[in-house]
Amino acid sequence: MLSRLQLVRNYTVSAVDKPGKLSTLVVKVHAGSRYSPKDGVSHLLNRFNFQTTNAKSSLRLVRESELLGGTVESVVCREFITLKATFLKEQLPYFVETLGNVLYKTSFKPHELVESVLPAANYDLAQASRDPIWNANDLLFQVTYHNDGLSRPILYDGVENVTLEDIKAFANKVYTRDNFDIIGTGINEADLKRFISDSLINTLPAGQSLKPTVQPKASLDGETRLRAHGPSVAAIGIPIADKSTIPTYQVLATYLNSALFPYSVRAQVGLFDNSYGLFKLFIQNDDATVVTKEVKEIVSKLKGGVDISSGVALTKLESPELENIDKIKNFKLDKFNFVALGDVSNLPFKSDL
Repeated sequence: MLSRLQLVRNYTVSAVDKPGKLSTLVVKVHAGSRYSPKDGVSHLLNRFNFQTTNAKSSLRLVRESELLGGTVESVVCREFITLKATFLKEQLPYFVETLGNVLYKTSFKPHELVESVLPAANYDLAQASRDPIWNANDLLFQVTYHNDGLSRPILYDGVENVTLEDIKAFANKVYTRDNFDIIGTGINEADLKRFISDSLINTLPAGQSLKPTVQPKASLDGETRLRAHGPSVAAIGIPIADKSTIPTYQVLATYLNSALFPYSVRAQVGLFDNSYGLFKLFIQNDDATVVTKEVKEIVSKLKGGVDISSGVALTKLESPELENIDKIKNFKLDKFNFVALGDVSNLPFKSDL
């Protein structure tokens, strides 16, 4: 049974217990790239997680976690830095303590920035840069959002100079008891509450919640193009201004990604923490003329209106938490943002669609 517990401090814990030997503990901090004072600070702070703390070296932390049958990781996106530990159920106290040490007692050693953090960040960027969908997605955010930090790059690219002091200052701002949520799976809620109350997590300083309270300001009907090597991509983005329409876009994404739709596309609904989001549709091919042909046909079809009701049943299987989707039937494309990436000389302009 899922319950939400307001602790003595200002953070909230969600816990669900279930059979099995494994547990996961997740701390979601509102510290993603949209909150970075400089581009890349969030990414570098994320890479500092599970480095040396006041209690343990990074090597000891990783080795102990492995010996106890657990793993730890940290990932960054536009909204969150997410710390995650997966472990055997009986090791809950150790991993609560570990996450507390990371949030409160990371040492931020200068040599680790040079020897571990920056090389890892550069590797992340190199890997992402090879992915045309990643690059097209970044461009969609740039053309769609000019405020709210959502157009900032997720990954550190060295364009802005980021110092160790910048990273430490950002950590002090975001690693506060007002700015994160804790989610446990396969964990008894009473045990989790007790261990957290006795941990460093419960002694984090007070701060300001960065959780957004209003939907981001979005531009619509924009376009951008980027000439690049590799496969070509045409991308469509629709900012979801009304959260009541999110289920429709979820069904649309399921329909477009399924065998029900006669094209090979990637459709996604990226949700923000305030329950709004961005619908994204990507068409990719090594041949730009194929992308052009398909995006023209797809846009024409969607502008004419499509019956997506056949995607409802599949959406229920993939996202059982969605409610009131049985009456969803038609979708008609109106205004949208457009990105062309790759062999842009052979990709259409938005006015061609």
